[in-house]
Amino acid sequence: MTHRTLIAFALPLGLVVFIGFICGIMLASPRAPAALVFHNGSIRTMSEAGTVEALYIRDGRIMAVGALDTVLAAAPRGVRRIDLEGGTLTPGLIEPHTHPLAAALLDTAIDISGRTHGDRAAIMAAIAEGVEAGGPSPWAIAFGWDAVMLGGLTPPSLAELDALSPDRPLVILTQMMHEAFANSAALEAAGITPATPDPHDGFFERGEGGALTGRVVEVTAVRQLMAGIPQASDAALTYLLDGTYDAYAAAGYTTIGIASLVGRAEDPLGILTTVSHAERPALNTVLYTAPSRNSRALDMFSEADDRHALRRLNGIKLWLDGSPFAGGAASAEPYANTPLTQDTLGLPPNWLAPLAMPSDSVTGFVGEMQGFGYQMALHVQGERAIDLALDAIETAQAHTPNPDVQHRLEHLALITPDQISRANALGVSLGFFPDHIGNYGHRLENLFGPERAARYMPIAEAVRQGAVVTIHGDHPASDIDALRVMALPVHRRTLTGEPLGEPIDAETALALMTINAARQLGLADEIGSIEVGKRADLTWFDTDPVAAIDADAPVAVRGTWLAGQPVDTRDWSLDRIGLAIAAAWGQVFG
Repeated sequence: MTHRTLIAFALPLGLVVFIGFICGIMLASPRAPAALVFHNGSIRTMSEAGTVEALYIRDGRIMAVGALDTVLAAAPRGVRRIDLEGGTLTPGLIEPHTHPLAAALLDTAIDISGRTHGDRAAIMAAIAEGVEAGGPSPWAIAFGWDAVMLGGLTPPSLAELDALSPDRPLVILTQMMHEAFANSAALEAAGITPATPDPHDGFFERGEGGALTGRVVEVTAVRQLMAGIPQASDAALTYLLDGTYDAYAAAGYTTIGIASLVGRAEDPLGILTTVSHAERPALNTVLYTAPSRNSRALDMFSEADDRHALRRLNGIKLWLDGSPFAGGAASAEPYANTPLTQDTLGLPPNWLAPLAMPSDSVTGFVGEMQGFGYQMALHVQGERAIDLALDAIETAQAHTPNPDVQHRLEHLALITPDQISRANALGVSLGFFPDHIGNYGHRLENLFGPERAARYMPIAEAVRQGAVVTIHGDHPASDIDALRVMALPVHRRTLTGEPLGEPIDAETALALMTINAARQLGLADEIGSIEVGKRADLTWFDTDPVAAIDADAPVAVRGTWLAGQPVDTRDWSLDRIGLAIAAAWGQVFG
């Protein structure tokens, strides 16, 4: 090879290598030095009221916080400074009750939410368009049907669903995922026939002569239907879940509490472990799992390295009743007899929903988990379900006292002041889902009557009684939007604009999503406030979120830090490109 030929060959190759080197630098996730000072903004520590000027962190830990002069005196000379540009730094926001795998999967579904579609005609047109467009799955999934939110949204008939999709399985999921509508192809693919037994806490609706109508009610029945969907590759699901982790971080979250791995996957725990145990994940992960997955989850999470992110298995999730918006809340008094309950939801007169589990089974299981030192996260909406949960916890604590185990109750639509007091006395934390007010407040009288609607989701009462109170988004039942979750209990504004119930102030709302959420997860020694010695998990806003929420003004998240390192939420970082390539390969050849 001549020198000229060698040069002609080497120059293009060198150019390619150089371009690849530059792209690698541009796409690599940013890394911060070990020592940083944040200044030129306000810092809400949540360990005390008001704000301070500056924060010094080193090796992922908080070293000093307070006045700028004091903080700079504690830091080394020439320390790198992060200019907050007049914004506000808070402890990293915590989402204590969410379902990220389900959120990842449903992000690819046909959107039929009541927030994006105004009536039945628009929703049915969107479904028809989505079915025709096709997609990566052989099933068509539409998500967000919400007859309670919109009104006038009569259930689709089986004939209507079959006409929309004669051959391809079609499932319409309601917004709260406690109810679904399936065409004949989906029922057949899932092996559901008129002879299929109903699960203990739900049913496959039957019409005249016992024929299936396509309506599927409550979690276990919906899960049985969705089990017919062919599996996506683990690589594809890993890519989707990683993107959802980034979406939480972009919304300001640094920690999520997974309230059971809801979502269709061959190995959901393996997929979660791949994402949550990455070298630099976007979030801390706290898992509550179904009883059947507990042992394997313990093996996967017990040896996790917590330097870059926290990874914990906290306990077990159980459902003691269902959704208020599918007739599933185990209330003390019957549902109201209205056109909404009887004609739209199809409930019998004076309907009282059954408990999802027998009382003795709940008591026995909670007692067993108490003995193992596991925290229970118990889904309870109605007063009877809440009483059952509190009875089981009280019995467990009496038989196996363990002050380190603090159980939690989830959602709490109809909890009473007396039940709040009893929970507080038992050391039970209370997690509320305020989007019930934002999406359904205007319909609550039609579900439960005026008295129960007025006291629905009493967050302010629970705060006043001194309970450990948190708020959550329960994604994908709501959008991943931390600021909306905080603003809802402050303004308690329904979909039609009217306020409903007693509000809290915005600083309290921020506390519910930071220090209180850390207490609920058993992590208050590590996260939840900006104090010396704690992890540097931080959220940066463009303005003070407390003032903005109080004023009902806009506020945006500028970024998050996990253990002192900035979280990279770009769509095309090196890590995301690698996962995308693996996902494509897995779908084609897996």
